Amino acid sequence: MGSESTPLLLNPQSGPLPWDPKRSRIAGGVILLTLTLERLAFYALVTNLFVYLIKGTPNYSSWGATEAMTAVLVLVGWSYFSALIGGWLSDALLGRFWTIFIGFVSYIFGFALLTALSKHSLSFIGCNLSEFNDTPTPCVVHVYVIVFIVGLGVGIVKANIPPFGAEQVRHGGPESMRKFFNWYYWCINVGSVIGVGALSFVEQELSNGFFWAFLSATICLFIALVCFCLARPYYLIHRPTGSLLTNIVRIIFEGIAGRFRQRRSIQSSPIFAFPRQRRSRTQPRASPSWLDYAKIRYGGSHHDSAVEDVKRLGAIVILFTCLLPYWLVFFQIETGFQAQGVHLNVDIVKNNSFRIPTSWLTLFDQAFILALIPIMNTVIYPALDGYGIRITLLARIAIGMGFSVAAGSSAGLLEYFSLRRWAAGHQVVQTIGNSTYNASDISLLWQVPQYCLVGTAEVFAGVAGLEFSYSAAPRSLQGVVMGLFSAMEGVGSFLGTALVSALAPVWIHDDTTHFTGHLDYYFFLLAGLQGFTLILFSAWLAAQSVMSTRKVDGRSEDEDEGHVTENSDNASVDTGQAESLESR
Repeated sequence: MGSESTPLLLNPQSGPLPWDPKRSRIAGGVILLTLTLERLAFYALVTNLFVYLIKGTPNYSSWGATEAMTAVLVLVGWSYFSALIGGWLSDALLGRFWTIFIGFVSYIFGFALLTALSKHSLSFIGCNLSEFNDTPTPCVVHVYVIVFIVGLGVGIVKANIPPFGAEQVRHGGPESMRKFFNWYYWCINVGSVIGVGALSFVEQELSNGFFWAFLSATICLFIALVCFCLARPYYLIHRPTGSLLTNIVRIIFEGIAGRFRQRRSIQSSPIFAFPRQRRSRTQPRASPSWLDYAKIRYGGSHHDSAVEDVKRLGAIVILFTCLLPYWLVFFQIETGFQAQGVHLNVDIVKNNSFRIPTSWLTLFDQAFILALIPIMNTVIYPALDGYGIRITLLARIAIGMGFSVAAGSSAGLLEYFSLRRWAAGHQVVQTIGNSTYNASDISLLWQVPQYCLVGTAEVFAGVAGLEFSYSAAPRSLQGVVMGLFSAMEGVGSFLGTALVSALAPVWIHDDTTHFTGHLDYYFFLLAGLQGFTLILFSAWLAAQSVMSTRKVDGRSEDEDEGHVTENSDNASVDTGQAESLESR
């Protein structure tokens, strides 16, 4: 394995030592610990940034609900979209270890600036929050600079932690891979539970809470970086293989040019035939796709394997695009659900000083995930397998989309009844932190179902999408594909930003005029988009199933009659890959 190195675990006479289960467990465990601390910091910020911007100090009145939601969506969108940069850096230049290191450095620097901002310590660069009323928004630029720096670090780390961890355990076989991804998703939610549960309480209930919470998160990130670096002797490290994005672009352009040349040849010569192409007696030979014209056999300059990798990448991109409405609903945890929550009654018991932090409702999302994943893996899936029922990755994604539709619909119904209760005079005036909100008398706990439905959708669509990204990606493009998976999440967040900006004047109003808007229409719109996509996705799955069946039947007939064309081997490989992806 010339592209791999294992620091300090070398045999002077024979090179790298064989795969060591103990080394693999240590490396994987440290990576999961690093992930837990990183997710703790991320969720402590993203689930409370909305509240921080609208009530961090008494002078934060210039940040309305729309502006705060936009800032959160930009942070989330950029943090996911920048994963493409992280994937390219690791694959082409630095390798995963050093790319993750650089990502953590950016991450920590951004959180340090955020901590200083929350303590009003940035007056030396023109941002003094105590003078917020004198100038309308003197810290907007500073906030977005911090969002850019933090988001860049998040994206770089997010794109490389999953494949780097999988590389440490993949030699242990499919069982090791499955265990790693299960534990991976568990650690994400453990970090989220701590970040949301403990640090959200600190941020919203204690004096200078945001400063202490952000400082704690910064320390956690520093500890994560130290642990990650100390375990370097145990890592299996792949060297970068060079820039593959350039090669992908060349294949696409050669395919387009070849297809154009072929059409011109057909027009000029009616008897044109593909080179060395024969037809089977039983059925006509399928024409090559437009990407096939980048292959050497059709006049291109690339080997078949490189072109087939790009084909697989195209199918993966189609799937990621279908997930965009799912991400629109998912990101409501940090935005729309938060905006809805502050206008519901946060008192559990009347005349009690304890108020529920609105971000605590996200704990139901994590709790559902932590409980449901082991149940599905140890009870539901084995039971279905025993009855011969196989739920593929793509089917799990479709099921997750269905739960996403239910989550958006549930939020819309709750908002609809909240608006009606307010209009009927069932009103509450409540103080959360330093801000006063008008609210209906419906309890905040009625948001629990929509959070649980989002968590259930994540167990199906989120986990299956992540596993599909790694398993379906060609080995040479795993970093790019994982970055692309996160980037599509970012695209979903940016689409959410555009949607909020477009609908804000009509449906989404600021806190003081919240009940004159129609946030319920916004949630119903998201549910409708997800439902429409689910229908299209289900139709695509059905079409793919029919095509796979026809391919298998056609191949069997050719083999039985002995009329296998020269490309039958490649067709078998393609069919096998499709069946393998579906079986996963």
